[in-house]
Amino acid sequence: MISWLIRKRKITILFFIMFTLVGVLSFLQLPQREIPEIDPPIAQVTTVYPGASSEQVEQNVTDLLEESLSQIPEIASLTSVSSPGLSFLTVELEEGLDTDQIWNEVRQRVTDAQAEFPDDANAPIFNNELSTQGLATYQLTFDNPDLVPEVDALLDRWNTRLNELPDIVSMQTQGTLEKEILIEVDPEELADAGISTDQLIGALNGEISAVPPGEWKTDAYNYRVELETFTNLSDLETLPVGVDGEGEMIQFGDVASINETFKPVTEKVAFEGEEAISLTFSLKQGASVTSAQNELNGFVDRIEAELPEGVEMTLLYTQADLVNELFRDLAISFAIAVVSVLIVCSLGLNVSTALSVALAIPVSLSLGAIVLPFIGVDLNQISLIAFIIALGILVDDGIVVNENIERRLQMGETPINAAINGTKEVAVSVLTSTLTVVFTFLPLMLLPGAAGGFIRPLPAVLIATMIASTFVALFLIPIYRSIKEKTASPTRRSERKPAGFLGGTFDKAAGFYGKRMMRGVTKRPLLVVVTGFLLGTAAYALIPFIPLEFFPDTDREEVFVEVTLPEGTALGATEEQAEELEAWLYDVDHVRSVSTYVGTDIPRLFGAGGGGASGENAANFLVFIDREQYSTRETMNNWNKTLPEQFPDLNINVSMIESGPPVGAPIAIEISGEDFETLREMSAEVKDILAATDGVANVDDDVGENVETIQVTPDRDALEENGLSSDDIATALRLVGEGLPLGQLQQPGELIDMRMVFGTIDSLTVDVLEDITVEGMTGESIALADVVTTEEVTSDPRIPHANTIPTITVRAYPNERSSDEILADARADLDAVTANDAAYNLSIGGETSARTDVFIDIGKIFIVVVFLILIVIAIQFYSLTLPILILSTVYLAIAGALIGLFITQTGLGFMSMMGAVSLAGIVVRNGIVLIEFIEQRRKEGVDPREAVMLAAEQRFRPIVLTSLTSIAGLLPVALGNSTLFKPLGIAIVSGLIFSTLLTLFIVPALYLLQSNVRQRIRARRAS
Repeated sequence: MISWLIRKRKITILFFIMFTLVGVLSFLQLPQREIPEIDPPIAQVTTVYPGASSEQVEQNVTDLLEESLSQIPEIASLTSVSSPGLSFLTVELEEGLDTDQIWNEVRQRVTDAQAEFPDDANAPIFNNELSTQGLATYQLTFDNPDLVPEVDALLDRWNTRLNELPDIVSMQTQGTLEKEILIEVDPEELADAGISTDQLIGALNGEISAVPPGEWKTDAYNYRVELETFTNLSDLETLPVGVDGEGEMIQFGDVASINETFKPVTEKVAFEGEEAISLTFSLKQGASVTSAQNELNGFVDRIEAELPEGVEMTLLYTQADLVNELFRDLAISFAIAVVSVLIVCSLGLNVSTALSVALAIPVSLSLGAIVLPFIGVDLNQISLIAFIIALGILVDDGIVVNENIERRLQMGETPINAAINGTKEVAVSVLTSTLTVVFTFLPLMLLPGAAGGFIRPLPAVLIATMIASTFVALFLIPIYRSIKEKTASPTRRSERKPAGFLGGTFDKAAGFYGKRMMRGVTKRPLLVVVTGFLLGTAAYALIPFIPLEFFPDTDREEVFVEVTLPEGTALGATEEQAEELEAWLYDVDHVRSVSTYVGTDIPRLFGAGGGGASGENAANFLVFIDREQYSTRETMNNWNKTLPEQFPDLNINVSMIESGPPVGAPIAIEISGEDFETLREMSAEVKDILAATDGVANVDDDVGENVETIQVTPDRDALEENGLSSDDIATALRLVGEGLPLGQLQQPGELIDMRMVFGTIDSLTVDVLEDITVEGMTGESIALADVVTTEEVTSDPRIPHANTIPTITVRAYPNERSSDEILADARADLDAVTANDAAYNLSIGGETSARTDVFIDIGKIFIVVVFLILIVIAIQFYSLTLPILILSTVYLAIAGALIGLFITQTGLGFMSMMGAVSLAGIVVRNGIVLIEFIEQRRKEGVDPREAVMLAAEQRFRPIVLTSLTSIAGLLPVALGNSTLFKPLGIAIVSGLIFSTLLTLFIVPALYLLQSNVRQRIRARRAS
């Protein structure tokens, strides 16, 4: 087949041109993003239960949902938080399932559980589209706060036109006002008129929720019947609600007022110290960041043109800027890598040969890009770095084929025969080498969890481009060489000089290596092997001295400050504290801007970064700093130490953007058991242990401090005597406080929520119950204070569960010490917390646990990789000793990687382990090529020692060149500014250098040792 395709070069070239053009078009159409789009099998179920305590939410909503959902075997974990008025469940499925079908079952189970909810609990909201990512955030600031309602209405109108942007799915506003119809009841007038709130609600619902009249059907025609009802607020106040003692009609407006106003403020946003509205646009799944931002720019310009005078719109952040910067830096690295590879190739290959290698680069990358859209890979920093890695190794096959064709030409063969025979001679080793690379990276496609989804573009791109480079090396390069050599002059073909600018040097070095150095190796192969492996093994002793890290710091300019006050703190008090902290931040020299989010979280713009808690007792700050003065890590560590000292009454946590997938808190201790009060005591003990451990900046848990609660206890005898129910009491208490929702009222162009409250209440204290009356079935009004007693108590703000079991998670955030060091110090004390009670369990999670789990998964994959490579090489040589011999290069390569990480003090983490796995596929190629040539010489009847020396001399140039091209291609990564990929580049480059130097000596020595052993065994059998 090789011979036919090379001889029919016109057809072959046409096919390559066609597929290359298709690949270029595929590459240009790939969406551009910062990180791979990860769609985790996670959903959230949110249920609002107005006015309910945490315990009531747990018993009446959360437990019912958990009982229903726990029957689905495909659910990997089920966590929940029951808080006042809200149930929040997180459902995570097992990996690798048909999620659509399972999510449908989850929805059905949620619906089934809803049937048992209390009547006043809202319908659960199911959401499994959690991968939606913010694209850009704009801040709207005001000269006059009175302009907020006008701007809010303007944004509502533009939100309806969002379908003009195909790549934008939502527009989220924070800091806006929401309209409502407020019905304020005068409790004194209500009591004097002898009217109950139920009568008011019934009169109102009877008007705005009247039953549709339907149709009148006659023999001749079917008439639609429409009933005109009141929608005007002043008309609603004329509704009759009762009759007074004199027989006069009592209207709704006599005892209550109806007004259109705004809901109580639950969130405030400030930008650079001024009140603001935060406007965030979210990206459609699969959309390109840059093209979506280009669409958005025109849309935002039109919004800005309609803003009233005195309103300024500022772009706070857009992913597009980061993506453009990222692609620019990686494009520079790619260009440097291309030039470096070509320079290295030109050192040992002649100009025409180097050009054929240069041709292989764009063709292989284009062919590899064809499959990327079909496997869901877009252009992001992971796939781009994969292209750079591929650049250094995809030319290896081309170099091997080129060098062998050159050797055939020097032997005097014609160009076409040299191209065919030279390619055939190395075809098996080229295919085997490619398969080893493919089998190295293929298991990485199966790495589970968020880390697997994050890294998946790397193996996908490398597998696709390496397969493509094999076709280029076996077919396109021989065709190019045959055409080029055919057009060369006979004199040039007959007087071939050593190829490359350093061709003569390479030949001398190859001769010195093959004839002199190998002669020494063949005399003492055992000494060479032992020395080499002792050097390699010594490198593994450096592991304790290499820093551990899961993912490196990003050193971005964003810093997040999350603040929580005691549970129950009102929004106004939180805002006051936030203003003080904001002023402190602005006094820091390297702070560029501060966006403050009180009562709400930071927009989801930064992957796992940002967010924070929401609620009236929470404030979150998005701070942009000048990294030229202080790095993000230095700023975070300093603020985690300084801010708690400056604001001792606040719970403060400072964080930065993670460079990898989210892993949660650095340290997370989970305590689980049945009795929640016991769990609270244990969690308090754990918090004390961690807080007392050196290096811990902040400690909290997912329950929070107890909430001050007014417990109302009904007098059951008084209720029975007056014909009252607990629901009557609860309704009155709701009207005193947050109010009673009454559905929605249709107004021109919109539906507005309605809420009823008791008005004329100056201050909310228990004394107000003396002024509020309720009317039971006896028809008599009685003061609430006469039928209830009150007491101030405390209650749990949140009740968390993990897989239906009450579980409290204590989180710790280190300052300057690592999580591993902190846990090592505190481990004994932590284990002692539950040691005497088997009914309770303590487990350590967080970053350390996530890192361990991922490292175990990578270890399993590495074992699979080694055996796959072993099988491929065994098939080629039909031997078990030769594959093990070749795999010794992997052991030495990893040793070299450890030396590189130790010298540079680069963290041993996820990306450096990816580099180690990558090395397994790269370094065995040299061993395969060398052993293949030794075996070929042996089949020709050459003595083992001579075969080793001859193969060493002939293969020196391609081995050195392929290693140098791989090193040159990855040097821009290893020496670059990318904190995420630097560990990977250092691991591969240092591993290649070390393994190449030792492979040139140890592989031939090992071959001779196993050959000598075989000869002795044969001699014994013969005797």
